[in-house]
Amino acid sequence: MNRDIGKNAERELVSILKSEGFYAVRIPTSNSSSNPLPDIFATKRNLLLAIECKSTWEDKVKVREIQIRKLFEFLSMFTMDGKAVIAVKFKNIHKWKIFEIQKIEEIVVTKDNSEFLENFLSLTIKKSIEENVV
Repeated sequence: MNRDIGKNAERELVSILKSEGFYAVRIPTSNSSSNPLPDIFATKRNLLLAIECKSTWEDKVKVREIQIRKLFEFLSMFTMDGKAVIAVKFKNIHKWKIFEIQKIEEIVVTKDNSEFLENFLSLTIKKSIEENVV
């Protein structure tokens, strides 16, 4: 992803997450850093999202294993309910889609194997709240 396109996509996603009640931060040096940092991390209640952000005109995007590993290493530092996700702005449909990562491996995210950001957030937040009610 072109550096400026990537920054703009990350800023857009941070803005969307904030509008949904998350505390969200873009980490501008994450890709070049050897530290386990996501592009974006966001929290709401006891939920922590570690996000690898992509933007494409294509119907799919490949995410390298090392990028996935960094998300899981980042999440391992916290006791919150953490989710490693890839957020892709599919520019040909003007929508953000989310792929929740289950294991460390190279992943290809497509429009078909991912879910719309709005659906992911509403279901994830609802589930997180239900699981943390005492």
